Amino acid sequence: MTELEKLQAAQRFVKRKIGKRFVPAIGITLGSGLGDMADLLTSRKSCPYSAIPNSPVCGATGHAGRLWWGYLNAVPVIMMQGRVHLYEGLNIHQVVFLTRLMIMLGAKRLILTHATGAVTRNLEPCDIVGIRSHISVNCPDPTAGPGIPELGQEFTPMEHAYSPALLKIAKQCALAQRVSFHWGVSHWKDGRTYETLAETEAMARAGADVATMSTIPEVTAGYHMGAEILDLALVTDMGAGMGGEVPLSHEEVQKVAEQMKEPFGRLVSAIVDEMYERDAT
Repeated sequence: MTELEKLQAAQRFVKRKIGKRFVPAIGITLGSGLGDMADLLTSRKSCPYSAIPNSPVCGATGHAGRLWWGYLNAVPVIMMQGRVHLYEGLNIHQVVFLTRLMIMLGAKRLILTHATGAVTRNLEPCDIVGIRSHISVNCPDPTAGPGIPELGQEFTPMEHAYSPALLKIAKQCALAQRVSFHWGVSHWKDGRTYETLAETEAMARAGADVATMSTIPEVTAGYHMGAEILDLALVTDMGAGMGGEVPLSHEEVQKVAEQMKEPFGRLVSAIVDEMYERDAT
């Protein structure tokens, strides 16, 4: 079975679940510790990733592994409650499978959220960063290999992969919500290990603001398919050599995410509203 055939089988399965009349305008991915935002949906239904043909399942703590659909402030959305990662032993096509599926189901825009570590002292835990570009050193490219014309063009320019228009909306909404918001650049980190001191310094020298073990493949695959993308990173920790003496743990990452789930949810809701209003005018 080809990659396209796997996606089409999953598309048919989920489409039967959600019905012909429901077409999501926006796809939202909820990262580490941010899964409670699924509670904001109304008229919502879900199914586990494990029930979707050919879909990978989540293995990381804090990722529920459910696909939700419903309405966020009257806007039809489809929502990934948790993602899969390359560090779980998956291949790059498995990592972006559900991102591609959301687009095939109708989502023209994606809001990706994830927990991240800051590699610059201009940021601190609880800051939200709108990613404007990325450095994908050592990150596999999901568009590499045999081309799939049905998914996108043969070669994809990435200059505007992170939508300037959506970044502007996010900034305006953050100001209105009084949420600490910055623009920044993300740098790929394979994981599962966090950054070493030298890696933190190298990332900062390269021009990065945060490190990520996710989103970059999703952005690449989504933009290749023509989606407009907003990537929101929640700073949960400081890179090696920038924090305290206590070693970083995944529990600490989840603790900060739990602390920020309410303002983060408000921000995402406001952004969805603003996107909808922009389309209506």
